Amino acid sequence: MKIKNNILSFSKELGSSLVLLMLSLSLFTSCEDAYNIGPDDEITESNAITSLTDFRDGVIGVYAFMPATSAISWNSWFTDELQLPSSNNGQGVQVHTWSITTSDATVLSLYNSYFSVINRANRILEAAGNLSVDADDEAEFNRLKGELYAIRAWSHFKSLTYFSTSYTNDDALAVPYIDYVVVLERPLRNTVGEVFQGIENDLALAKDLIPDTFNDNTFFSLDAITALEARMALYREDFPTAITKSTVLIDKYNLTDTASFPSIWTDNEDAENIFKLARVVGDDAIGQIYNANSALTYWLASEKLFNSYEANDIRLNLIDNTTRVINKYPGNVAEVGLNHIKDFRISEQYLIRAEAYARSTQLVLAADDYNELRMNRIVGYTPESFSNVVVAMSNILDERYRELAFEGHRFLDLKRTGTDLVRDTNDCSILNADACTLQSSNYLFTLPIPQDERFVNPDITQNPVY
Repeated sequence: MKIKNNILSFSKELGSSLVLLMLSLSLFTSCEDAYNIGPDDEITESNAITSLTDFRDGVIGVYAFMPATSAISWNSWFTDELQLPSSNNGQGVQVHTWSITTSDATVLSLYNSYFSVINRANRILEAAGNLSVDADDEAEFNRLKGELYAIRAWSHFKSLTYFSTSYTNDDALAVPYIDYVVVLERPLRNTVGEVFQGIENDLALAKDLIPDTFNDNTFFSLDAITALEARMALYREDFPTAITKSTVLIDKYNLTDTASFPSIWTDNEDAENIFKLARVVGDDAIGQIYNANSALTYWLASEKLFNSYEANDIRLNLIDNTTRVINKYPGNVAEVGLNHIKDFRISEQYLIRAEAYARSTQLVLAADDYNELRMNRIVGYTPESFSNVVVAMSNILDERYRELAFEGHRFLDLKRTGTDLVRDTNDCSILNADACTLQSSNYLFTLPIPQDERFVNPDITQNPVY
C-alpha cells in the first residue's frame, strides 16, 4: 500500500502539472509574443501529449482535480449534521445560517470545481484524438478514454444536483452540458433532460471502453459506473433501474461487520469501497472541515445526529461521546484529517435499493435491505418491519442520515425527497440567526449560479429568487 501511494502521489503531481500546462496554452497563445513563435517551437495540446505515458499522466491529473471538499462542506454546513462550537472562527457559518448569496465562496467553489474537471477531461480527450498508440497499448488507451467519459458524466451529474431545481422534470433548467473544449464560447444552461441524456451517452461510451477485468477502486471501473447509475436512477425516481443497478453491486460486494467498520475510516479496510478519490499529502485534508488539528475544532456533530444512534451502534465510534468531535476522517501521521474520499460505498447501494423498493410499495424487500445494513452496524440488532410507505421512507431517510453522515449526501437527500430541514433546539438555539427550520420548498435548496460566472457569461439564466 505504501508503494502504491508513493506511485500515485508522483503520478498525480506529474499529471496535474501536465493538465495545468495545457490549460495555460490558451492564455499563452493569445499574447502578442506568441506571434514570434515558430511552428517547431509552439506548444499545443496536440504535442503536449505525444505518448501513452503522457496521456496516462494527463488522465491521472484529471482525477487529481476531482473535488469533494466543497460538496461535503455544503452538505454538512447547510443541514442538521453539525453544531456550531465557540471555537469556530467563522468557517461555514454563513452557509449554516442560510445566508446564501450569489457571491458565496462555497457556491463558487462547487460550480467552478466540477466545470474545471469537465474542461480538463475535454482537453485531454481532444488531445487523444491526435495520438496513435501501438496495438499492444490500445486496450489501456481505450480504457483511459473511457475513464475520462465517466469522469465527465460524474461531474455533470454532481453539478446538476446542486444547481437545478428538479431532477425529474426534464424541462427544468440544469447546467450547461459541455462535451467540447471551451475557448471563447459562453455556454448556456441545458435542460435536465438534455444533461441526463449527455450523461447517459458518456456512460455508454465509457462502458464500451473500460474492461470488466479492471477493478482498481481509485479509478472509474464498470462497478463505479454502475454505482453512479444506481444513484442517478434513485434521484430520477426511476425505481426499477435503481433496483437493478444496486442489485448488481450488492451481489458482488459485502458489508463490513461491526468489528471491521471503524477501519474503513482509517483507510485500512477497503471491502465496502466501490470507488474512492485517493488523497495523498498535499491534497485537501477532508477532516479539516471539522477539525483543524487535535486542538482546534471548527464543527461538532449535532445533538440531533448523535442522539439518532442506538447506544450499541458502531458508528458512534466516529463521534466523541463527550465532546461530539467528529472522527470520521482522522487522517494519519502525515496530516490530520487526510483520508481517501469514499465516493461510492456498498452501504449506499443497500439504502438505494431499500428506498426504491419502498417507493415501489415492496415493503418486505425494503425492510430486508434496511435490516441487513443495520445488523452490520448495531450489536444485537432486532430486525424491524414497515407497515406502510410513509414509515418505510422515514426510517430509510433517517438511516441515510446516520450511515452517510459527513459524506456529502444530507442536503441532496432532503432536497430530492421534499423533506423539511429541522434542527434540534440544542443545535440551533446557540445561533445568532433564525436557522432552526427550513421548508423543503424554500428556494435555498437550489444554489444560485455564481455572480462571477454571470460576470463573464451574462446570458446564463439565474435560479429563481436570487
